[in-house]
Amino acid sequence: MLSVSEASEYLGVSISTMRRWEKEGKLIPHRTSGKHRRYDKNDLIKLRNKKDNVKITVGYCRVSSKEKIEELKNQVKNVSQFCIAKGYQFKIIQDLGSGLNYSKKGLDELIELICAEEIDRIVINYKDRIIRFGYEIISKLCDIYNVEIEVINHTEDKEYKEELLEDVLSIITDFSCKLYGNRSQRALKIRKENSDLFKKTGA
Repeated sequence: MLSVSEASEYLGVSISTMRRWEKEGKLIPHRTSGKHRRYDKNDLIKLRNKKDNVKITVGYCRVSSKEKIEELKNQVKNVSQFCIAKGYQFKIIQDLGSGLNYSKKGLDELIELICAEEIDRIVINYKDRIIRFGYEIISKLCDIYNVEIEVINHTEDKEYKEELLEDVLSIITDFSCKLYGNRSQRALKIRKENSDLFKKTGA
């Protein structure tokens, strides 16, 4: 958090301009217990990028559950190192949830940034990190706003095969429950049979 003088120096504007922006709702500071203004550096970066018409790269990282937090950390590390090596000015957005869930906080933020024309590139470790099915929709949206999607790895990984199995079984379970009822033994049997089938076929 920066003071008003530090923030004005960072943005290259006067303190009076900072106060005018506050009145206009352009930049809202946080207030300390002593009522002093403090500015989040991330907010200043966004404002400076808009002022200078500079777009950034977003590294998007996602895992399906809390049990895979270590995998999420590895994704963040890999994507960050890739962006640094490329010399990109970037921020990381992390998400926790299934690739079938389209209402994740990070995904919402990513789409908002695309539509606000604040980014020029999305970097992901694997193609399915954004969403499992419907990737073409995000890709089309990026085409409209001239945003490039850069995929680091194009090979399949064991963990991603397991996650794909979870997502497919989730679809089967949801359909079976709607068809036969949530507690139906038949629905549970269908899930088990399909789970065994996928394991036998090496999915």
